[in-house]
Amino acid sequence: MNQAVDQFNAASKIIHWLAALLIFGLLAIGFIMEDMPRGPEKFEMIGLHKSFGVLALLLLIIRIPVRVMNPVAPLLGTPRGDVIKAKALQGMLYLMMLIMPVSGMLMSQSAGYDVALFGLGLPTLIGESEAAHEFFEAVHGLGAWALILFLVAHIGAALLHHFKMKDDTLRRMTFKK
Repeated sequence: MNQAVDQFNAASKIIHWLAALLIFGLLAIGFIMEDMPRGPEKFEMIGLHKSFGVLALLLLIIRIPVRVMNPVAPLLGTPRGDVIKAKALQGMLYLMMLIMPVSGMLMSQSAGYDVALFGLGLPTLIGESEAAHEFFEAVHGLGAWALILFLVAHIGAALLHHFKMKDDTLRRMTFKK
């Protein structure tokens, strides 16, 4: 394993910010879709939401080994309790980045709908089932709110470190020297 460094590498930074864009976009599209009437526009939006959700899952699959192979040390002087809280929050974000696309795929497939990545069909993981559909729909809906909560905590912590504590926590994930 590589030795921990004090900056995230370029790959980690790119993946982080791409994932952020995808996640914010997916959350926005998800909430917009909720209020749309059934029709061709909504189904097109759902198809895009599924494709970008699969893309987010693929990005997570790439992100995990990149992160493991490129560890970043906590900032010097960071209390152990703060490091544990930060790691727990990051763990919850990673868990939600897995739960959201998987629950979305299973929700769709259990309702009898295919999931595709921009037209490329994906294997069906679950058969049609009303009970499964309702379960995965609940997981996906509640998961969105949990993800928002963890994102607010993550962003809030980064801003707290940057503006109040005036340390390099936020700078380590940007491309600014």
